[in-house]
Amino acid sequence: MLYRTVFGAVWVYFGKEPSTIEVINDIDKELINLFKMIKYHSPEIERLLGYEFSRRDIFEEYKNYNINYLTEIHRAIRFLYLITQSFVGKGKTYGYGTTTKPSQKVFYKNMLSDIRERLSNTYVENLSFEKIIDKYDREHSFFFCDPPYFETAGYDNKFEEEEHIILRDKLKNLKGKFLLTINDHEKVREWYKEFNIREIEVNYSVSRAAEGRGKYKELIITNY
Repeated sequence: MLYRTVFGAVWVYFGKEPSTIEVINDIDKELINLFKMIKYHSPEIERLLGYEFSRRDIFEEYKNYNINYLTEIHRAIRFLYLITQSFVGKGKTYGYGTTTKPSQKVFYKNMLSDIRERLSNTYVENLSFEKIIDKYDREHSFFFCDPPYFETAGYDNKFEEEEHIILRDKLKNLKGKFLLTINDHEKVREWYKEFNIREIEVNYSVSRAAEGRGKYKELIITNY
């Protein structure tokens, strides 16, 4: 069977076996630019990243850059540096450790070539979820959807109840199949009560605050 995968959590795409045709999509322009630059200009990115090292002032400088004055390659380097040098990869706060070495060298050396190879047969899109579903929905399509969790802080792009309902309606009329992951919330259960809902328990361990760590319930929702 031919599958198309719409990009949600990056680990799902890179962790699964390649499909015949694949599509990754994210609303974050900098993330998509990073993938595009790795796909087409990986040697130059590797060369320039060879001069980088972990420093708080460099991190703050990159974070506050006006990206309108950067080339696409330098935007990709900036983005990659921020996510590899920040706390839990959010690009907001400089990350450091007392028992671990900076992670960027291992990532740059071991991962970029693998990512480039993986992306070589993949379409990279930067569209709204409505448009990406309309463009790629076929009977043979499979969508992995990882929207922002409902009523959860920490997302840069607006995705509230209105957007969740639009997504639900799109998935309700889907020709293909979908798998959606989301936090366990009574409204979410009501929205998707017509579908198959599986409850799982996930252990969160990266929060700085103790109350943010622990086990939480999530939902895996499918139309098959």
